[in-house]
Amino acid sequence: MSSRPHRELVDYVEEQAGDYFRTAVAFTEEDWEIIYRREDLPRERAEQRAESVVGKARRREPLRQPDSPFGEFDAMIELYEGGVFTVIQESPSEGVIIALERDAARSLAGFILECRQTLDLE
Repeated sequence: MSSRPHRELVDYVEEQAGDYFRTAVAFTEEDWEIIYRREDLPRERAEQRAESVVGKARRREPLRQPDSPFGEFDAMIELYEGGVFTVIQESPSEGVIIALERDAARSLAGFILECRQTLDLE
């Protein structure tokens, strides 16, 4: 399932986020794959956690109304005390979930734009 744009995205996020980059999971409507996992993270339950997170990302609905001037949905960010989830939508049923350490959230809008450009979505 991993594609050239996904490998380029992982390279880009590694370069930009360094040790703040935790995991990346690519998903489609019916499948998913961990495309990056930082080596120091525990392996136990990694697959179960990824599957749970993907299920939640798939069910997520954008907050904007259909007639909103905001335009199309690009990404979702969830900021937590100990980390950040970013879901970059590639299509209505596909995307990439990136998990980062919280300190990586300093300049998130520009980071997301660069990630989308790396996936050839901009």
